[in-house]
Amino acid sequence: MLIERLAKMYVQWGEPRQSSESEKKRNQQIQAIREFLEVIQKTSENRKELFAVSQQSRRKATKLSYLLLASDTEPEAIRDSFLRSGLIFKEQHYNKPEVLMWLAGTEACSRGIHPYIVFLIMSAYCGLETANSEFLWLQEKSKLQETKLTEYIVPGDLTDNIEEALSEPVRFQRTIRIAGMPLAASAFAGCSLYYIEQILSLVGPIGSFILTEMIAAARKRLISDEICTAQQAFLDLYSRQESESSAMDKELMTGMEAFEESSQPDPDLIRTTTDIIMSAEAKALKTTLSSMSDNEIASLLRCLEPIAHERLLGLISQGRQRRILMVIQQTDNVTSERMLRDAQLFAQKLLSSYAPRNLRPGETLKIPELLRNLISSLLGRE
Repeated sequence: MLIERLAKMYVQWGEPRQSSESEKKRNQQIQAIREFLEVIQKTSENRKELFAVSQQSRRKATKLSYLLLASDTEPEAIRDSFLRSGLIFKEQHYNKPEVLMWLAGTEACSRGIHPYIVFLIMSAYCGLETANSEFLWLQEKSKLQETKLTEYIVPGDLTDNIEEALSEPVRFQRTIRIAGMPLAASAFAGCSLYYIEQILSLVGPIGSFILTEMIAAARKRLISDEICTAQQAFLDLYSRQESESSAMDKELMTGMEAFEESSQPDPDLIRTTTDIIMSAEAKALKTTLSSMSDNEIASLLRCLEPIAHERLLGLISQGRQRRILMVIQQTDNVTSERMLRDAQLFAQKLLSSYAPRNLRPGETLKIPELLRNLISSLLGRE
């Protein structure tokens, strides 16, 4: 799976150039990736905490990665954000391997890929030798954090047929890949430890750790009826497989994903508001921000791409940054209508900051035409 994923990335972005960086620089990169792994694991329940982490990052690519993940940026928009920030270029030979590494890791993480797999993807950009050594390091780390499962059996379709299913390991492996780890873990949560150990042997050392972790989480989260439903779904997939055929390899199923519904922010609104921030003069932005409360600025940040977060937060004091980040962490997601109102309120205050104290009748505001058009477009939205 890792090789397939890297192959797709090379097709999309091109193979990174060989780096001539020193051993010291390489060690710094590896340390940064390890820190990224730790942070992603710690903030798995609340990605908004990454806003605070981003302010501690010195390197621009690392900071942008944290901001993108904290903002729950769509995977398809990750590369565009890196392009707009000036960190990567459309011409592959201009791109630095280190930046491509952060791009790949951020994109993988935004797709919900397990942090361990994200780590392996990123370390692969440091070369084969480094990737192998980091794989061994990750194996040792997973052993130290290994979750111990206890015996827990939920009678169901898979429980009754697990021994027969495991008699065809290749077919069983393929079913796990198609079902996805979340659904597979939910199904295996009701199986005997004897059979779980056999299943874990099919997914490799890192995969077994991830699956064990997800099985333990499923047992805490799901009731017996839900585990039975997952067993039936997994067994249905298994029944549709043919031992000799790999036709189903192209199918992807992610368990409960089809049942999750959430109101997505308007990408056009976010892009327009971001362009306003990037086009406005720093002096006008400072004046506008000084007239806004911490809650209003926190609301505005939800309407922006991470590239604009950096500019906006750079114009206010560190003390106020911390207060705003605390507000963000304590605030639930809002509707697209609320985001529009927040963005329009900011646009109105920005217009006021451009107005002189004694504006004469008939006198127009001295605002660049591009910025004027962007603000007009935003205020005209309904």
